[in-house]
Amino acid sequence: MLRIKRENEVFHISLYKISRINTLIADAIRDELSEIVVVPGRTIIFSMEGVKFIDSSGFESILTIVRKSREADCNFKICDVSQEVYELIKLMKLNVVFEINPDKAKRIIPTW
Repeated sequence: MLRIKRENEVFHISLYKISRINTLIADAIRDELSEIVVVPGRTIIFSMEGVKFIDSSGFESILTIVRKSREADCNFKICDVSQEVYELIKLMKLNVVFEINPDKAKRIIPTW
């Protein structure tokens, strides 16, 4: 489900063949990401390329990851957000909670 590419303490994470983050897969994504974000000093770059919809359980899972990463002093960034998903993020006023970088994950420099 998740593709993980690690370069030292920078994790580039993308979703494999997923266009919707919903109740069916949100817990699995949360569980897999939780194992990565609990180590202090890591940078996690989460690409949402291809995702066209997120339901409330999907947002709840991502919020849990954001909270856990902050508690562990990790940097959790989201990139490659589609216009449809970004509209949902704005509608739920989560654009002030999520750190979203519009650039492709491979072009992100982890010095934020």
